[in-house]
Amino acid sequence: MNPRYVVPMIAVMGLLGWLGAWLFSPSAGWTVIGLVAGLAIGWLMARAGVRATVGPAIVGGGIVGAWIGREIVRALCLPGSCVNVEVAGSVFTGLGSTLGIGLVVALVVRSFDEFWENRQNTGG
Repeated sequence: MNPRYVVPMIAVMGLLGWLGAWLFSPSAGWTVIGLVAGLAIGWLMARAGVRATVGPAIVGGGIVGAWIGREIVRALCLPGSCVNVEVAGSVFTGLGSTLGIGLVVALVVRSFDEFWENRQNTGG
């Protein structure tokens, strides 16, 4: 990974962690935990060499998927009566959307890499 993208990637991941925690529980404690978790995940991604455009897109999609799953369960249950189901809905839809988005992003990145490699090899 290009060293100039490390700090912005960590910052974006921290922001995504904060936003994800705020969507689920808008309290100061959880948002700080989300911020710290996002910063840690961003640092791990930067250390692993994940591209700066790939990591945040996948994590952001997972957060949105988890939030959608939670809101679907909230719409089906009485307020406060299905907390365990809300958590399960969030976890399953979040994991499913993260895996699905990750797969699509990996395939797109691979196809772009092959395209540019092919273009350089043919001189076009």
